[in-house]
Amino acid sequence: MRVFISADMEGVTGIATPEDVVSGEEEYPRGRELLVGDVNAAVEGARAGGADTVLVNDAHSTMTNIPRGELHEGAGLIRGNTKPRSMMQGLDPDHDVALFVGYHAMAGTAEAVLNHTFVGHELLRLRVNGAEVGELGWNARLAGAEGVPVGLVTGDDATVAEASAELGASTPTVAVKRGIDRFSADCRPPAVTREAIREGAMRALERVASGALRAMSPTEPTRIEADWSATNHAVAAASMPGVERAGSRTTAVAATTYPGAFEASVGMLRAGVAGRNECYG
Repeated sequence: MRVFISADMEGVTGIATPEDVVSGEEEYPRGRELLVGDVNAAVEGARAGGADTVLVNDAHSTMTNIPRGELHEGAGLIRGNTKPRSMMQGLDPDHDVALFVGYHAMAGTAEAVLNHTFVGHELLRLRVNGAEVGELGWNARLAGAEGVPVGLVTGDDATVAEASAELGASTPTVAVKRGIDRFSADCRPPAVTREAIREGAMRALERVASGALRAMSPTEPTRIEADWSATNHAVAAASMPGVERAGSRTTAVAATTYPGAFEASVGMLRAGVAGRNECYG
């Protein structure tokens, strides 16, 4: 059985503030240790559940957060942030299940730890065929288009609720903390959450083996729209070929297939973020 893990950082055990997840900040090294702990727990659970191969995609920010030497020796690692499929690089139809570790809720979710969608400030919302999605829904639809079910989601309690809404209440989840506000959390002990993540990964593989887990079926053709916080981001995003300026602060891409729209949206979002030139006062 082949397992794919997309590993974000904001939803990891013990993470609560930007200083925990931003390279160069004082708390970042400890944040990396916590990330590795959660990811390795998922790898251990997948291996114990019968996985032949496990591929981990470092999916946070620079996507160079997981030191190769500290990742479980039973997993491969995709590292670097110039990936056409961003957080989902490496996933293919031959994978049996995808696990989302350390995920967070979409931008604007009340009392959700470090809530945002793709970037912290520039993007207000992302929509797929008119429905607002966070990174969880955006990525899960790609897995579904490839015929791969999402078998586990870990993060705060708001992320678990979002996963249930997107994937169904029967999808295994682990709430590693309870959100108090965007930059505050009531965190469970790492020893407790990592055991829960191991068990969740094992349970996900059991559900795949029993045929109880089903992949999402995204609607095609697909249109993905981005609402930006300022017009300069929309201008920059619309400079990419195939990106439509759909409003003063809105851009959009469309394709006959979800993977085609997804890959186009990755380019659109990267271009929009590159349009930073803020003014204050």
